[in-house]
Parts: sequence; C-alpha cells; structure tokens
Amino acid sequence: MPHTLETDRANLLIVDDDVTVIQVLAKALAGVGSVRYALNGADALRLAESDPPDVVLLDAHMPGMSGFEVLEAMRSKSTLEDIPAIFITSDSSQGMEEEGLAKGAADFIAKPFHPAIVAARVKTQLRLKLALDKLRQLSSTDALTGVANRRALDETLLQECKRAQRSKNPLSLLLLDVDHFKTFNDTYGHGAGDKALVAVANAMLEATNRPADLVARYGGEEFSVVLPGTGESGALAVATKLAQKIREKQVPHSGSLSGLLTVSIGIASFDPNSSEWDESTESFRGNASGAAAHDVASALLEAADQALYSAKQTGRSKAVLGQLHRATS
Repeated sequence: MPHTLETDRANLLIVDDDVTVIQVLAKALAGVGSVRYALNGADALRLAESDPPDVVLLDAHMPGMSGFEVLEAMRSKSTLEDIPAIFITSDSSQGMEEEGLAKGAADFIAKPFHPAIVAARVKTQLRLKLALDKLRQLSSTDALTGVANRRALDETLLQECKRAQRSKNPLSLLLLDVDHFKTFNDTYGHGAGDKALVAVANAMLEATNRPADLVARYGGEEFSVVLPGTGESGALAVATKLAQKIREKQVPHSGSLSGLLTVSIGIASFDPNSSEWDESTESFRGNASGAAAHDVASALLEAADQALYSAKQTGRSKAVLGQLHRATS
C-alpha cells in the first residue's frame, strides 16, 4: 500500500543518471520521506513496480530510456498510472514542458534547482495525491460496512482474471447471502439488520487476512470474496472458516434453525480442476486480453451464483462448490 503524508514516510523515487544530482535531491528530500534512486529507466520501472512510489522525480534526458519513455511506461501500467511525476531538466523550453504535460507530467523543475523549492513542490504533489487517494477510497468503499463496494469488486475481479490467465495461477470467488435476512429485518428492525451486516462484513475480514484477498458487498445482504492464488480446496477452507466466524458473532436470529444468524455460500474456482483450465489459452485467449478476462469473470460470477442458489435451495447455512463453464459469445 502506498505511503502517505499521514505516516510522514512518503515513498519517493529519484531517477537520474547523474549521481551528484541524486545526492543533492536526496538531501533536499530527506525530511519529506524515504528516498530510493535509479540511474536508468529500466531500473526505475523495476523499483516502481516492486513498491510503487508516491512521487517520482525524473531526469528528462538519460542515456537509453529517456524520462519521457519512463513516464509513458508508467502510464501504461494500472499500478503506476496515477503516480505524480516531476521532471528535473536542464531544458526549460516551452516545447519540453508541452511534451511532458501531454505525457502526464505533474510538474517541471529546471536545473540548476534550489533544494527548498524541490522539497516544496514534492510536498504539494504529495498533498494532492493524498486527497485523490482518499476520494478513490471513498468511491470504492461500501458506506455501511466499510468493505469494498460492487464497483471495486468488478474492477478487482477483472484484474485478477487477467493475472490468473497470464500466470496460470488459480483464482476463486465466493458469493455469500445472509440466510432469511428479510425475516431478520421484520423481526428485529432495519437498524439491527444494518448492525448484522456490519458483523458479517467484520467476520469476513477476520477470515480473509491475506493482503490480496478482497471482501466486498455485492448488494443488499449479499457479499463476495475474491481469492487470488486459491483453488477449490483452499476456497472451501476459507468458506468454512468464514461461516464459523459469523456463527462466533452470536447474532440472534429466531427465524434460523440454529437460532443464530447464518449464511449460505457459493464457490467458483478457475483452477486445474476446472474443465477449461487446460483449454484456457485457446478458449479464454490466454494473452489475458480484456475480452478474455471478462469471459472468465462472467463465468466465475455465474458459477458462484448458481452454487449459492443451490446452497439456499438445499437447506441454507452451507457452502456449495459450483462448476465453472466457459462463457459463450
């Protein structure tokens, strides 16, 4: 997760082929955050991908890969596309700034520079980034439960489908429905219903503690969990743990056979047990194109939904494994 000004440890990346310039910039920014550096564009991209910086300072002219090319490469990657980039350049011409701004540069600082000015401009970009990060978080968070919302689920599932196809790693999806929730609301009131949904969300977060796992509110009393790198057996284990965590919340429900709030869960997995796994290169066009990833995401959602329906029709308070089918056009 990117660092922020709130932690006073902003993550800064300096990219310049001149070691002296790097030393001066690092000294100027020592009080702003943690500083890393790269002497060329390839190393800069490697460092940025391994731990995305909050701000990058780029020398416009470097041997091999120029600063402009580094920025273009960053803008092509979803994890790096929104990182502010400040060009440090000895060419302060209008044409240079126009080109840089067109490619997405946030600011320009001409050489020779004043260290205090550099620090001030970096702090400005950090404040802007922090504000944008907060807006993005609000736009992807369910207001009631604090977990991800449907928009964030759709975006994450699509990205994980691309990654699963590209790396041939398994991917699972859980869909969860609170049992007899209408009866719960009718009996205890909507305020208690809201508290119950929060309890369910918290239990799900407790059951999924890996950074890559995503818990989201699917809509109403339905939730979902995206489990990267997880096949059928692992997904079933998570579903079992999740159901247990919810029971441990001890939320009374007179409309339930157990007298407690319970859930039904549908599971779908894209893994070696899937009939499409060996065919994924052809059937899902394993280059992880957008259309192919949408096919996998749709197939996972449909299979999990059908499994959830089966769980509800056969007694509720259980988890059912679904069968993944290739989407047809």
